Amino acid sequence: METNKLETLLQEHLKADQSRLDRIEVKIDKLQDTVIALTRVEEKLVNLEIDRTEILNTQSRHAEKLDIHEYRLNEGAVTLRAIKALFWLVLSSAAAILVGLSIK
Repeated sequence: METNKLETLLQEHLKADQSRLDRIEVKIDKLQDTVIALTRVEEKLVNLEIDRTEILNTQSRHAEKLDIHEYRLNEGAVTLRAIKALFWLVLSSAAAILVGLSIK
């Protein structure tokens, strides 16, 4: 009878240990899932940072191009003002010559 009792105690102890090991295994599985999720989040963050850097580089290139176009437009405005002044000078000279010829 003593051996039965001992076997029963041993079986109960083994069941308790098995239950404890099962709970530990479940916790380890949850930790594994969490680590995998964190790894995926980290990958997404790295990709977002790469995309952000590319966008900033593209924006910088566009800003440089806009600066070049602005400079060219300003040069064109100066040239246009000079052409306007020359046009009005020629027109007023021609009008003065016509008036001078019609008076004689």
